[in-house]
Amino acid sequence: MGIFERFIKRPVFEAGKALVSKPKNSKSKNEESDDTDSRVKEYKYFKRAYERVPLITAIIDVQTDQTVQNFYFEGPGKEAISKWSDKINLQQFFYNITKNMLLFGNGYVEVVKNGGEISELKVLDPIWMNVYRKVNGDVIGFSQIINDKKEVLWGTTGNPTDDEAFNTKIKKFDNIVHFKFNTLASNKYGISVIQPLMTNLNTKLDMESNLHKVVDKYVAPLIWAKVGNNEMPATDAVVGSIANTLSNLSAESEITTSHLVELKVLDFNAKGFDIKTPIDHTDQQIITGGQVPPVLLGRPGEGDAEVQLRNFGRRVKSIQRELKNEFEDGIIVGQKIGTPEDKLMWEKAEEREWEIEVDMLRGLVTDGVLTPQKANDMLPPQFHEVLPEIQPLNGNETGEDGVQKPRDNQMKNKKVTDNPNNPEKTTKNKKALGKRVDKKFREVPIK
Repeated sequence: MGIFERFIKRPVFEAGKALVSKPKNSKSKNEESDDTDSRVKEYKYFKRAYERVPLITAIIDVQTDQTVQNFYFEGPGKEAISKWSDKINLQQFFYNITKNMLLFGNGYVEVVKNGGEISELKVLDPIWMNVYRKVNGDVIGFSQIINDKKEVLWGTTGNPTDDEAFNTKIKKFDNIVHFKFNTLASNKYGISVIQPLMTNLNTKLDMESNLHKVVDKYVAPLIWAKVGNNEMPATDAVVGSIANTLSNLSAESEITTSHLVELKVLDFNAKGFDIKTPIDHTDQQIITGGQVPPVLLGRPGEGDAEVQLRNFGRRVKSIQRELKNEFEDGIIVGQKIGTPEDKLMWEKAEEREWEIEVDMLRGLVTDGVLTPQKANDMLPPQFHEVLPEIQPLNGNETGEDGVQKPRDNQMKNKKVTDNPNNPEKTTKNKKALGKRVDKKFREVPIK
């Protein structure tokens, strides 16, 4: 840094002047502090939970399936973007990036170009991705660090010494698009659906991993063995023999005793507690935090299913809105495949919503509020009616302004334009000085 640059105040144009994080403890006060190790551990935990806990798998998959529906584009570049989306397999891309957004709270995409055209949208593993920005929120770079090995750096970390440690360094980072889900305030990372469930999820995993111990200790019934009676008291050897026999009992074991031994089965609740209660409580907490109706997770009969599905539809729309905004800003506009007027439009997630919308449009047309063509334009593109082009009358040509030119045999004098055959006009009014005026025209004198 030059000596004169120290006295120059550099205004912030992109991210404003307010701070969004604390500075890092280093020589550069403009670096943002970041706990990368704890975030990597959390992301690995999220991945294991998705792979091993069926309830978590269902929560992520159901929301992803409901979010990624058929889509289309509106705007001046809709035809070109639609052809590009088919070529790039955009449907599969949306599915992958949505699952990453829900599972990790973040999704990263590397835009691969071939000859200036986008050839691939490569979805990167969020576990190894890092975001660097200034303390005012201005993003300055991305990196990929795999198992403490600094592989790729796009942009800068804010510290030239750290930049040199990466194997591959790319100055620009405009080909990296960051999809964030459920971001709070000015956080640079999104929040996973699983993150609020970690405490209950740990409890569930501990209970299931030790389920065999729980069954042995708290679910197996108690057996009370009464050996001997007043007339024939039992010896210590007989009591010990019966005790050893009972300790080896399993669910299908059988035992034979003499008339001196009486066996009685006690309820297991006298020994411990019902394991169903804590398991159901933990599952209910996870379902509530996952925000998926129980009826979609194979748990029918819990509450009003109709109300749950209606509320879940709003949840799906909110996820679609976040995905739509990130895609339009980062891909359509950011990668210059369209303009800000080009919009991603999602079709209805459920047939029920589709039927309701069609009934509403039909009612508006019946009541005369909308024309049939206007209602048709409000439907997805596959339902749009293609109207025939307007043909010029009698072979008339159309000018640049869109107005048809007069025919060759049509008179072009003032008499034609003045409409001399109009019976409501006259030229006999002397005060009009020969101009054609309405017969009812009367000059009002100025007083």
